Amino acid sequence: MKRGLIAAGILLFLVTLTVSKGNTRLKSDVIDIVRITDSDIPAGFTYGTVPEVYKKTLKNNPWMMDQDAIRRLAGKIYPGGDYNHIASMYVTIIAAKQRPYGDDIVCYFMLFTDDKAAREEIRKVTSFAGFNSDRSIVLTKDNLAVFLFVDDVNNYHYIRDMAASIEGRIKKL
Repeated sequence: MKRGLIAAGILLFLVTLTVSKGNTRLKSDVIDIVRITDSDIPAGFTYGTVPEVYKKTLKNNPWMMDQDAIRRLAGKIYPGGDYNHIASMYVTIIAAKQRPYGDDIVCYFMLFTDDKAAREEIRKVTSFAGFNSDRSIVLTKDNLAVFLFVDDVNNYHYIRDMAASIEGRIKKL
């Protein structure tokens, strides 16, 4: 009888732990809260124009990618990126106004399918960002990763400022 109560108590504890951990998983509507806003775009920059040749994959900018685009691009965004682990992804491409077809700053907002996938993919993207620390920043919370990347290291200060704004929104979640 005592063993049964102890086993039931442990089981109840584990169920409570699992349920409460599941509640911390963010849903795709969180991207609308943390994404880039017009006020985040640095002076002299604008939303980039997607060249016609890439519109099959990137249908718009900014854009909540469809699963086909995620499948095509996951491994190109960071090494080992697994599209099966990405539930949704939002991309914003920012270009200098004088080069509207450029991709001077690229911001990816990725929500992963579950906790295990999030741990694996966040490890990969963080490792990649570590090797490119003069051109990239990664912010994370639960199953969300925000990956900001600049082509030119001289533009790093722009993503640092953008990351500070985004991090403030993430903290309010």
